[in-house]
Formats: sequence, C-alpha cells, structure tokens
Amino acid sequence: MFGNSGIANQKIKTKITDFVLLTMLVLFLGSIPGMAAEADNSELMAQVFGAAEADLGVLGPEDTLVITDIGSPAESYILLDDFYSEFYGRELLYTDNLLIVQNARNAPLWFAFFDKSSGNCTYIEVSYGDENEISYQVTENIDFDTLSESQESIDTWSEKVSSKVFDGREFAIFTICNAWATGDLDYELMQCLELHNHFCPGVSSGYILASWMEENFPLDDGVSYTVFSCPNWCKEDVFVKRWDTTPGKGGIWVSALTDEEIEEIGNSPAGIFVVTDKNAGTMKAVALGFDFDVVNAECGANEDDPSWISKYLMDLWLMDRDNWDEEGLVTEIAVIDIDEDTLNEMKLAGVNPYVVLGLLNPEGNGNSSAGADELMAQVFAAAEESLGDLSSEDTFILTDIGSPAESDLFLNDFYSEFYGRDLQYTQNLLAVQNARNAPLWFAFFDKSSGDCTYIEVSYEDENEISYQVTENIDFDTLSKNKKSVNAWSEKVNSKVFNGREFAILTICNAWATGDLDYELMQCLGLHNHFCPGVSSGYVLANWLEDNYPLEDGVSYTVFSSPQWCKEDVFLQRWDATPGTGGIWVAELTDEDIEAIDSSLAGIFVVKDNNAGTLKAVVLGYNSDIVNAQCRAKDDDPAWVSKYLKDLWLMDPDNWDGLVTEISVIDIDSDTLSEMKLADTNPYEVLGLLD
Repeated sequence: MFGNSGIANQKIKTKITDFVLLTMLVLFLGSIPGMAAEADNSELMAQVFGAAEADLGVLGPEDTLVITDIGSPAESYILLDDFYSEFYGRELLYTDNLLIVQNARNAPLWFAFFDKSSGNCTYIEVSYGDENEISYQVTENIDFDTLSESQESIDTWSEKVSSKVFDGREFAIFTICNAWATGDLDYELMQCLELHNHFCPGVSSGYILASWMEENFPLDDGVSYTVFSCPNWCKEDVFVKRWDTTPGKGGIWVSALTDEEIEEIGNSPAGIFVVTDKNAGTMKAVALGFDFDVVNAECGANEDDPSWISKYLMDLWLMDRDNWDEEGLVTEIAVIDIDEDTLNEMKLAGVNPYVVLGLLNPEGNGNSSAGADELMAQVFAAAEESLGDLSSEDTFILTDIGSPAESDLFLNDFYSEFYGRDLQYTQNLLAVQNARNAPLWFAFFDKSSGDCTYIEVSYEDENEISYQVTENIDFDTLSKNKKSVNAWSEKVNSKVFNGREFAILTICNAWATGDLDYELMQCLGLHNHFCPGVSSGYVLANWLEDNYPLEDGVSYTVFSSPQWCKEDVFLQRWDATPGTGGIWVAELTDEDIEAIDSSLAGIFVVKDNNAGTLKAVVLGYNSDIVNAQCRAKDDDPAWVSKYLKDLWLMDPDNWDGLVTEISVIDIDSDTLSEMKLADTNPYEVLGLLD
C-alpha cells in the first residue's frame, strides 16, 4: 500500500509540475507583444467590454449607451450571441442602452461606449476571423457643452473630426450620444437612426413629416402609404423604417429634382405621399413641403459654426415637438384624388410624379388582461402550453415587435423572456420589420413537430392575447398530396395567421433545413417575408461582390429598374438606403425591358475612390432557369412553387448562369447625377434605350 501511495504521489507531483510549466508558458505567450490582444470568438466580446470598462468604469444602465454596427460587416453576426451575453450580463437594457446601426458589408466592426456622467466615449474597432483582436481603441470626451464652450475647444474637436479620431464616425457618434444624453430622444426616432446610421436634420425632418402624415391622414386599419420621395434627402430612411415602405415592396420610389423644378413647385417640396384607404376605396396624393429655413432661423446656430455644431443644434430643435407647429415648417402643397392608373404612371422611369399630378409644367423639366410588464411572459407561456419547452435546438421565433406603434415598450420584457430560456439571437429569432399600424404578432415554430403557434396581442388600454392558433406548417407534410395541399391552401385563403401564412411558412421551413444563411435572414428581417424575388436580390448581390469586390474605397449605387423584391437585399447588405442616396427606384414599361434585355435586373454603379473610376454595370437575372430547375409544377399553388424556388436558390451551387452582364459602361459624376433625375430614364442616359 505504501508503495502504491508513493507511485500515486509521484504522479501527482508530475501533474503539478506539468501544470506549472503550462501556466508559465501561457503567461510567457501573453507577454509577447500582440499576443495578449488576441482572443478566440468566444473571448473577443468579453475583451471589448472589458477594454471599455477599463477606460470608463462600470457600464451601468443609468449612464451607458452602446452604439455598434455588429451584424452588418461580413460575418460579424457570428459574434452577436457573445455580444448580447456580455451586454445583458451587465444588466443593460435593449431600448435604454443600445443602438445597433446598419452599415455596409465591407465596413469595419466597431463599438462606441458612451458614459453620460463623464461625457467620455471609448471607440473600439476589432478584427475577427483569422485573428480576433482589438485593432484600434481611443477614448475622447464628446460632451457637446464641453466641446462647444469656447473657440479653442471648438477648434480642438474640429481638428479631431478632420483627423478621423473615430475613423470617420465622429459626427454620428457625437450627435447620437449627446441627443440620447438629453433624455428626450424618442425611441421611435432612434429606430430610424439604426437604419440611417447617423443623426442629422435630414432624418429629423423625415420624422416630423411622418408624424404630420399620421396625424392628418391616420394609419387606420386598411390604410397604407406609398411614398414618392422626390426630391430626396436623408428623410427617406424614416419612411422605410416607420411604415415598412421598403423599395423591395414597392413602398418608396426615389428620384431627384432640378433646382428649377423645386422653385417652380414652390413651398420647398419634400415628396408625395399617396394614401390608399382600402375600406373607403380612395387614393389621395398628398404633396408636402418642408422648409429648413425655419429651422436655421430658430435653432440658435451661427453662420460660422462648424457643421457638427449647427447640425446638432438643428436636431435638438427638431426633437422638441413644441416646435413642429412653427409656421411654414411643414406645408400642404396639394391633396389630389387619384386612381390606380395614375399611381402606376407616377412610378415609371422618365416620368416626373409632379408632372403627372399637374403640379409641374412638363416643359419645366380574447385572454385575461395582463399588466404591460406581464404580457410578454403571458405570450411565451401560451406558446409553451401549445408547443412544450422552447429549446434552442428546435425553436424559432418570428415577430414584428418594435415596428407597430409603441410596441417598443415591450422589447425589454420580450428579450428578458427570450434570454431567460437560453435562446440565441442568431439561431432562434428573426424580428421582421412591419408597418406602424400593423398588429403586434409572434410566431413560435417547433422544428421537431412542425407545429407553429401564432399569437397576436392588443396593448395600451388592455394588454392581452387577442388571437391565438396553432397549426402544423411542416412543408413536407403539407405538400405530400393533393388533399394536404388543398387543406393548407384553404387555411391560407381563410387567413389562419391573419394574412402572414406565406411569410411564416417559408421562413420557418427554410430555417428548419439548417441551410438558411444568416446574412440572407437579415435581408428577410427587412423584407418581412421570403420569396424568389428577395432570393434573386441575394444572388445578384453576391455576383456583384464576386466580380466587383467591395474592397476599401469601393461603393455601389443601385438603379433598381425594373423594380421587384430584390431591392431590400441591396438596402440591407450594402447600406444602400434611399436616404443616403444609395438606391434609386423606378419602374419600366414592358416595351422598355424588351428593348434592352428581357432579363433586365438593374444598373449597379461601382465607384472606386482609389482608382478614380465609375462603372455602370447593367445586369440581367434569368428566372426561367429557376422555374425549370426547382421542381415546381404549373398547377402548384404559390406557397408551394415559391418555396421550392427559394429552396433551390438557397444553394449557391445553383447560381451559375442566373446572372448575366448585359453591359459595362465607364461614366463620370455628371452622368451619375443625370441618371438620378425624375424626368430621366437611366437607361436612356447610358445610351441603352432610345
């Protein structure tokens, strides 16, 4: 026994020695320059939060705002779950302490941690993939009162803006953080800043115009808006976010006006808002104006102020609802009854919508009520009662929370319930955009059974589940024979999910395959359903990136004519929002399409700042190949044929031959500007159409 004990002790001593040597090796490696900064994926977010706390102190919910573009840069979504783990581990709240802004796919992954009490902001960029490390970090005081108190402090910060101390994001971070620190930044306006990714008077003006429309032409049930944002400025992104008027769903049409046309229309035209009331059977074109001269005169900015001061003071003034009734700020230029033919004509490329309206001379060129804090618990409990435990392996949740008016009040409670069940943001959730007057709904899908529980809630006066139903939506089960196909088609017609049957069935079944690319899922979040149109946009986007890579200094401007669902991919994937001038949308006649190419998909202008070049790349997309290969039959209902097309298009091995390069034309900035005008057809400008 003593002999065996001695052997055992010797083994223990050996293990201890090995452990000590291993520890010394780790410490040694950590002392090598650069080694300590590296971390694997699971550690990188902890390192980022730790670095911020080292500079700012504890990140508390009272004083902290985190701004980041995580999820937008290519494959940065792999860090989302770790990011939220760190975020919620510090008892921070989604609506109070976080703003995730959209960005281009080739942008860096960055974070800005702002401490309201001190005014300090720590800006961090990271590299990830082969090496996971903090690549840049700086802390600056960005308190507006401090920076603007004297000419010396103004010049100092202006110099830091010029030197790009936050890598070119100084204005965005400075304005958003200071506005948030006032405590008066409306969360619904903050949601618009997510899409626009900075705060400026342009987006503020859009928020006021949107609010004016809703007050004067209310978004009652059956009412929708179609926006002709002409002339364009940053305001467009408010309409896209607030009303779900995405270009891919035909909700917004964007074009420019000449200075002469703006002068002739008068009243500082801001756009035309077509109000469709299905219940009344009416269409009204409401032309509005917005006068920035009123803002400039009242906001307190001086003529010699740098833009970071004057624009922030304008935003502060525009944030105050008491100023919205200032005479001349918003004007009603005209309200005109129109019909569907007029609406369709307004959409055409080469047609000025103000001319169509006669405003411009064509020669002028039932459960128990719950408290607000209990409603989300009730929703999750109702789903679990129908489906069983919501496990991370089998559960997928679709919801439009955050889009319907004031539903943002439930976001913190929703995420509390979600993360309380160990579910993961990228694996178990898709929050889709919707219109402001849409109902707040949830779809809980269980992959193992194919069952889906659809829930709608009412809130404000009464907080309760107003509708609930559970259906099996497994595609193989529903499509296995004619009887099952007809049975589900009947439920689609009866709107068993209140009109969302197609969206829920396609997204849930695609997710269940395990092959739905998360970057495509992000596009579905904006488009709010899955269809071959949005899949085609994903294929076109990948083709362009493969053939005209999004390297540093390269950007795309999209002329999406003809229009179909594809536009929302470009908006999400490249940050080509209408408000930033990244996408221009107009319709073409069948004759125009046939004259150019029957597969015509649009014009993609590739700007390379490093090479000093502009190329107009005209692409085609052949949907006939998809129809021939996807196994759909002519007599299949749409929910079968479209889902089979999406399944086929989800496989990159099938993409060869779908996209064709019709033409590549070198252009200059004058040509690009001309292509944007309302009375011009971009294909005529390029010489591709008589």
